[in-house]
Amino acid sequence: MENRIETYEEFYKYYLTEHQNTTSRVLHVIGTTIVLALVLTSIIHLNPYWLIFVPLSGYGFAWVGHFFFEK
Repeated sequence: MENRIETYEEFYKYYLTEHQNTTSRVLHVIGTTIVLALVLTSIIHLNPYWLIFVPLSGYGFAWVGHFFFEK
């Protein structure tokens, strides 16, 4: 049977097992911060062009963290 995450507590326990490396977690924070800055910049300047970089920065930092540090 499939294990489904049903509560925030279950999700957080799973999240911590997938993000044990400190460098990986820092890269996630950096990527998330850049995503928020890009979205905010896009809204402030009414220019959706900045949204093109959201997936690149968000996933890019996370993938580097997982691939090189979490393995």
